[in-house]
Amino acid sequence: MQGETKTMFGSSSRTYNAALGGKVYSPERSLQCEADVSGAPRGSVWRLIVSLSCLICFSTSGCFAADIALIDSGGHSSIEQRKFALAAQFYGVNIDHVSPFDVKAIRRGVEHNSLLAVAVEANDLPFVNRSALLHALRRKSGASIPLLIFGVNEQVDAHLLSDWSDGEVGGVQFRTGSHLNYLVGDISGFTQQLTGVHLPFAGEGLLYFAVTKPNFVRTIIQVDDDTISFPTFLELDNSQNQIFLVCNDALGAISNNADLMESFAELSPDLMFIKYVAGSRAWHMLHQYANLTIDDPWLHEPYGGVSYKKLLTEMEEHNFHTTIAFIPWNYDRSEKQVVELFRQHPERFSICVHGDNHDHKEFDDLADRPLSVQSAALRQSIARMERFHDLTRIPYDPVFVFPHNIGSVEILKELKKYNFLATVNSSNVPGDSQRPHDPLFALRPVTLGFGDFASITRFPAGLTNRLSFLAVQSYLDNPLFFYVHQDFFLSSTGAFNAVADDVNRREPNVRWCNLGEILRHLYLVKLRDNGDYDLLTFSPAIDVENTSGRTSTFAVRKRESGSPAIWSVQVDGESFPFQQSDGYLNLSLSIPPGQTRSVTIRYKNDLELASIDPAAGTFRVYLLRKTSDFRDMTLSEYAPGRALTSFYYRHFYYRHDKWARIVILLLGGLFILICGAGWSVLQVARSRRIKSKSSYVHQNPETRMPRKSPVS
Repeated sequence: MQGETKTMFGSSSRTYNAALGGKVYSPERSLQCEADVSGAPRGSVWRLIVSLSCLICFSTSGCFAADIALIDSGGHSSIEQRKFALAAQFYGVNIDHVSPFDVKAIRRGVEHNSLLAVAVEANDLPFVNRSALLHALRRKSGASIPLLIFGVNEQVDAHLLSDWSDGEVGGVQFRTGSHLNYLVGDISGFTQQLTGVHLPFAGEGLLYFAVTKPNFVRTIIQVDDDTISFPTFLELDNSQNQIFLVCNDALGAISNNADLMESFAELSPDLMFIKYVAGSRAWHMLHQYANLTIDDPWLHEPYGGVSYKKLLTEMEEHNFHTTIAFIPWNYDRSEKQVVELFRQHPERFSICVHGDNHDHKEFDDLADRPLSVQSAALRQSIARMERFHDLTRIPYDPVFVFPHNIGSVEILKELKKYNFLATVNSSNVPGDSQRPHDPLFALRPVTLGFGDFASITRFPAGLTNRLSFLAVQSYLDNPLFFYVHQDFFLSSTGAFNAVADDVNRREPNVRWCNLGEILRHLYLVKLRDNGDYDLLTFSPAIDVENTSGRTSTFAVRKRESGSPAIWSVQVDGESFPFQQSDGYLNLSLSIPPGQTRSVTIRYKNDLELASIDPAAGTFRVYLLRKTSDFRDMTLSEYAPGRALTSFYYRHFYYRHDKWARIVILLLGGLFILICGAGWSVLQVARSRRIKSKSSYVHQNPETRMPRKSPVS
């Protein structure tokens, strides 16, 4: 899809790839970024020689063709350059290197409207003609191309920095501190959902700008230590040019295994700048989506802490949607009044698939349960859910939530083969795999890196630092997947209201819906120069919306290795031509303005529902399910029962030896005996009180209440 042009690194890809081993980024691909801080010498003579070489190289390239120009005098790429490259790749924006002496190439890019922005590392500023570059960035219309100066550190000459900032910044200083965190400012059109958000700060030392004219700069990000703020990302008040300054990261490293918040904090200036300058030409989702999933309940009123009637009232008042992760074993146990509630309110209630029997380690370990056994359980879960649909007429989403822990890569491939859309769990990394060493991995909840099947991370509704989490997810256009169990609602049916309210306040247009609807919109789009769109889908079934005001062509791509084999590709129910090459499925759709076309990819499999008995099972599974019902629907009503359940999960949940099971059975049996004995004692006492009162009244008739006389 991308054009090609020669770069100073000898690469034929327009995408900047010097730091990433020549790989062109797609958001679902696992990347590796080596944090190599060693570099070639930076002596002025060496740099001048390399710069002249760059000038010769670029003078032969003709018109500048990249989306963002990176002014680079050569040498090994720095950590800051690699961070900038990662941010560009996350948004699918192309970067090309340009010599500090080739300002004409930048001017040609501005004139042809092919240039989004220019970036330069502070160490290369001595080689750049300031006045020529700033003049080249100005359009005839009066607007200017944004300029980012990143990697500003203590080695940058203070006079040079003052010159580039028109005297607004006098240099960079270093400071140590504790309890530090980033704080995002309020810059219209730039900070968006991140306004006022705190982000984690790693380390105890920071570089910050010494601002000499505070009234003439706008602080985008600053570091707080509870008493003083230190600006690290600035926009300068320049009447003719948009200039941004970013301090160097004092840590000088890129983390490959950070969580969402840490990963975003490390790359936040670069991500924010590229999203700002690229707009619709960066990868983005068309809408914001959210969902709450409750694991385990069957359709019984109430199920532990979940009262479906009361929950419906809360959902309508606070605008959210609830999916029940339904255990297929319960397919024929639904209560009529709950079924009617689900059928009457599909905008609030939905169903997805939660294992088969919800047996311990049902899909966890291939050593204990071979793939053939797990695959059979998967097929039975489908047969049971189809029977559930026949009995209740309630549809279910082909989205799989694993019991306990996510399964292996092989079972994910089986899910794909049987045409599930995705699996959603507390981790998106299969149990037999390692998380990719990729700084971008945590920034999306979904990955196709394991069997080309959508594996999605969901988050507990009670997560800490919720407001910052919601802000970052919304800013990155990520759908919000929350989950709880029935005990979450024991304190109140409105326990989720505060979370829903926070989501709705931060993203007023959020769409709360079922998991299937989210999967049908789980794709990224970006605008091409010619007005058409690239589309990258994570789901095999999508509804492609044309929200533009013109007929547009969408170049649809999905990662496909060819296993399992594709049985059909349909658009709006009709077979549609496609191509497979280089690990991707490709097709092209022309869509009129305001219309939607549905794409469905289906895979070959051996599923024969008629040969599967939904009722097949064992007494052990029956006992397990009944015990789980007792735990959720009886024990959960009493404090001692909840304490016993909590004790089990803390001390025995992950133990499988014989003595652990014996202890669990003894404790459970003892608790049941105590409850039974207590109930019997109460019944006997109540019976005696009734008999005693009856005897007293019989012996003392004057204590009886007189009958009222009829009114004449």
